Amino acid sequence: MDRDKSFERQYTVNVARLKLGEHTDEFFVGSEFFEYFQHDLIQDASVKVSLKIRKNESHLDVTFLLSGSIILPCDRCSEPYPHQIDASPRVFYAFDEDFKAEGQEVMYVDPNEAYLSIIQELYDFINLEVPLRRVPKPEVHLCSPETLRMLGMDERGNPLPEEEHEDQEHEIDPRWEELKKLKDQMEQ
Repeated sequence: MDRDKSFERQYTVNVARLKLGEHTDEFFVGSEFFEYFQHDLIQDASVKVSLKIRKNESHLDVTFLLSGSIILPCDRCSEPYPHQIDASPRVFYAFDEDFKAEGQEVMYVDPNEAYLSIIQELYDFINLEVPLRRVPKPEVHLCSPETLRMLGMDERGNPLPEEEHEDQEHEIDPRWEELKKLKDQMEQ
């Protein structure tokens, strides 16, 4: 994939200008961010990213504070819905390969590089916030009544009583019934 370097530069930290101690930086992740990665799952985004950076002699201690929303397709009906994210992953960017941080993510960077690109980390951290099962709460998004009925649910997304659901299951499409007869004939 041919990457646009000017876009990537929007998500860099100027390490050369940082003095030892505490620093902050802010970024915004919108839909163009995921278009850049050609990502199909996240349809839109509005995520504020605040970095808390502590520069030491041997490393940078960076906490990514992510807050906002991403637009995802519902697993039931494929309609888009907003999913709130609020995360604070932490990464150590070490200038020395011998640097160890117990239980923390450590990435090794060239100490002579003036800029630190965080675009891949932002992409990864936001994608880690995508739930495995993308079915929002009814107050966030509600699928169409037809979709819910086909899934054996009422208009609020609650399972229908067993007898109502069973009646729907026993109604077999006549085409399937004909195929079943054909299959039975072939087996004889």
